Amino acid sequence: MAAVRSPAPAVRAEGVTKRFGATVALAGVDLQVPEGAVFGLLGPNGAGKTTLVRILATLLTPEEGRAEVLGHDVVGEPAAVRELLGLTGQFAAVDEILTGRENLEMFGRLFKLSRDEARRRAAELLERFDLADAADRPARTYSGGMRRRLDLASSLLTRPRILFLDEPTTGLDPRSRNQIWAIVRELRREGTTLLLTTQYLEEADQLTDRIAVIDHGKVIAEGTGSELKDRVGGQILELELSSAAQRDEAQRVLARVGCGEPEPDERPDRLTLPAPRDGLELIEEAAAELRRAGIGVSDLGLRRPTLDDVFLQLTGAPPSEDGGLPRAVVAARTRAQRRPMLRLPRPSAREIRLGIVDAAVVTGRNLRHFIRQPQLLIFSTIQPVMFVLLFVYVFGGAVRGSLPGGVKYVDFLLPGIFVQSVAFRATQTAVGLAEDLERGVVDRFRSMPMARSAVLLGRTVADLVRNVLIIGLMIVVGYVVGFRFHGGLPGALAAIVVVAAFGFALSWIFAFVALAVRGAEAAQAAGFVVVFPLVFASSVFVPVGTMPDWLQTFAKASPITLTADAARSYALSGGPASLGSAAAWIGGLLALFIPLCVWRYRRMG
Repeated sequence: MAAVRSPAPAVRAEGVTKRFGATVALAGVDLQVPEGAVFGLLGPNGAGKTTLVRILATLLTPEEGRAEVLGHDVVGEPAAVRELLGLTGQFAAVDEILTGRENLEMFGRLFKLSRDEARRRAAELLERFDLADAADRPARTYSGGMRRRLDLASSLLTRPRILFLDEPTTGLDPRSRNQIWAIVRELRREGTTLLLTTQYLEEADQLTDRIAVIDHGKVIAEGTGSELKDRVGGQILELELSSAAQRDEAQRVLARVGCGEPEPDERPDRLTLPAPRDGLELIEEAAAELRRAGIGVSDLGLRRPTLDDVFLQLTGAPPSEDGGLPRAVVAARTRAQRRPMLRLPRPSAREIRLGIVDAAVVTGRNLRHFIRQPQLLIFSTIQPVMFVLLFVYVFGGAVRGSLPGGVKYVDFLLPGIFVQSVAFRATQTAVGLAEDLERGVVDRFRSMPMARSAVLLGRTVADLVRNVLIIGLMIVVGYVVGFRFHGGLPGALAAIVVVAAFGFALSWIFAFVALAVRGAEAAQAAGFVVVFPLVFASSVFVPVGTMPDWLQTFAKASPITLTADAARSYALSGGPASLGSAAAWIGGLLALFIPLCVWRYRRMG
């Protein structure tokens, strides 16, 4: 059943401005998208199309101007906007490790569908988008067209009133492109409003009701495809020369019969010029003049203007070329954007409950990654096992003399190895989050009506669960080489809790690293630089008393040392040694980095 249209536009932008440093990406954009229409945004690379879509999807905040989606201000009411829209970005933002069905069910749960409803909608969309046969295969095995259809299906789980499509067919083969076109036409018939950015002029001509051309961060033309073509006027004369060397002479000859300046063309043997009049008379006159000048022509003809001609006339470059950096010009009538003051929202009981569900869904997704990538488990386990075997059997004899009386080196070492394992494992928090940022998964999460904290909480809680599992595996290995918990079961549980809590705190540090540095490789490198010296300049492997005096001062205050000593004390005697200091570090890190992560996550736009 088609949606009821309202007289107000589905999208309204007034003087929207966005800067990135010295570059003005949008310089006072004014735009209205009628409800129920397919509205196209055309423009060269760098023209500002994607920036505008990201502002409308609440992923970026404009510096000036105002934008509304279905009557809701994108800055003042972002949560209401996210309830109404679907977003398909430039890249297929699907989880490649999950199956197609699991992707849709996960996104459905984050759209606040019940578990049963999410499953039902996932099955419907898999059938509708011709993905039912591949529904239970990992998305990484899908072709580009299949991933794009899955991405689009993810945006339609709640039947949104408005859908933003940012270059949906870029990089697809003709068959996949035609499938996306068919879906867009079907959505149009159902009454969905679509805002489509594209560089393919044929796509805009085929699909859109109205088109706006953006260049240098401003709307330079708007209308239907026919209206824009009429701006070029008349017809277009095209000819192919037998020899490219005669191009300049042919241009002079055609100017004598009234043709205008040729459009830019990659082929030097081809000329495309505005024709001064229609019909056979022009063709005959042009052919006669070219023949008299001795210019060989392999093809000559007239055609109606296309959107390519419109685009070239308006921007001076084909849509696949970069339109250049936007000029640093801001419309004088642009109003200052209202910015809400920084405040700590007080969530309702319902919002807290829904936030917990969102965090649980994201946690489950991240744990599936761990289960389906056994190499992660193997790597996370083998490294500490190697350290245990190396230090027990190679260095154990040398270290034994520095230990307290009656303490075996393996009993001293293993609690430290627990701490080392969670410390190095924490860097994977940064890597995983950075990969989600790079692949556009986080942008999809941010465009959805889900709790803003769920992405970070789901990542760190999943890593907490994995840390506990890895500690359990390490205990099994330790018992094989002679380790024992002399503090009994309560001491063993207390040691595990202390180490797991410390790993949880470290995960928040590296979540902030991922949000700050961007890029998986940079995040991993930053983590290694921090963790490596902290681990080896601590009591993880040897007592601090064996170190030089200057290093002891650092090692004794290190959170790695304090946590290892607390866990070691519980494991050996069941009592807390440095628990107060370790707890202070853990509490301090959580108190500092959880707000920092939330602040940084909210400031990503």
